[in-house]
Amino acid sequence: MRPILLPDPPSLSTGVPEIFEQGGSQNIVRRAVVIGNGFPGSENQSIGLARALGLAENHLLYRVTRPKGGIHEWLHWLPVGFHKKLEFILRHLYLYSRLMLSSKQCKYIPSENGGGNVVGLSSILEADVKEIVTMARETYEKDGPLVVIACGRDTVSIASSIRRLASENVFVVQIQHPRSQLNRFDMVITPRHDYYPLTPEAQEQVPRFMRSWITPREPPQDHVVLTTGALHQIDYASLRKSASAWHDEFASLPKPLVVVNIGWPRRNCRYGADLAKQLTDALLSVLDSCGSVRIALSYKTPEKVSRVIFKELGDNPKVYIWNGQEPNPYMGHLAWGDAFVVTADSVSLISEACSTGKPVYVIGADRCKWKIADFHKSLRERGVVRPFTGFEDMSESWSYPPLSDTAEAAMRVRSALAARGWSLRS
Repeated sequence: MRPILLPDPPSLSTGVPEIFEQGGSQNIVRRAVVIGNGFPGSENQSIGLARALGLAENHLLYRVTRPKGGIHEWLHWLPVGFHKKLEFILRHLYLYSRLMLSSKQCKYIPSENGGGNVVGLSSILEADVKEIVTMARETYEKDGPLVVIACGRDTVSIASSIRRLASENVFVVQIQHPRSQLNRFDMVITPRHDYYPLTPEAQEQVPRFMRSWITPREPPQDHVVLTTGALHQIDYASLRKSASAWHDEFASLPKPLVVVNIGWPRRNCRYGADLAKQLTDALLSVLDSCGSVRIALSYKTPEKVSRVIFKELGDNPKVYIWNGQEPNPYMGHLAWGDAFVVTADSVSLISEACSTGKPVYVIGADRCKWKIADFHKSLRERGVVRPFTGFEDMSESWSYPPLSDTAEAAMRVRSALAARGWSLRS
């Protein structure tokens, strides 16, 4: 199969020493703050952008954390600040009630989570607006401006507050649509399908009295960057490094190597054991044209799905199913795989596979709806993916211009920084 070569990341150097740059060293961006929400998919997007900006080795990771366990698992729809205040009240009411009980029984009864360590999050670097703003202000003259990259709903209030309080010292990028008041950020990076609700097709699906509740409510502004899929850390350099790291395990496998990535059902893309059976039947149908097959399931893949996969393919000599133990072969799969089969639920898994320029087949897209269905439609129209039917010849090679959303978004950030008189240095 013909290898697809990705372009090298653009060089950040202009060949001019920093001291001679316009505006001096104060206008050189050397560092970033990444604000995560604890979800790997979201944090991967932020770190991917930092990497594309040349700041992979010079960023700090903060996290916005929520109370977990018990009733809190049902309260994630609340704004994170209000959720924490509610947790504080509930925790102290709980401790007070236990204290009253212990005084009556004349003995101490510790809380279920270990007394003062109820929250259990002290080991995580908590995103603190005051701390980040102070750092940005006090280090500006020495270290220059600070790029702040946040992703996910829980990070919106933190990122917007940082920009409001230190607008002269920071450039704030919010990844994923914040739903309202986009002018709170210097830049918003979000998939194009997030604006699907504004299309005539989507409007027809929503009752008229509910349309004012659906976001976004207005077209993208100038500082909004639209991508095809999700941002990530995959580029030519990372694939080349992974190819070397996984050489001993993958180089000798029979070709073509078909990699199967299985996610988990989402609100707008539901499936169960029926799709798993459809997938295994299709794989068995194409197995003669495969040299070897590697299957990776997500840690969230339902047991009813994984059970079908292991039952139908677990004993096949051509098939290897990763059991979830470290090291995770995911990057090795991307580097060495000749073709990919991906379940339709995961925008991230599909985006990363499509960044390789290699054949990508999707199964289950017909079960997706709303904006995820629009995402799949855009990929098919660009010739980036094909449906997986079981009638394919997996040794057939076809290609397309690889998705380069992360690199393109980074270029937009660089342009916006230049408009402020700032420039990037790794």
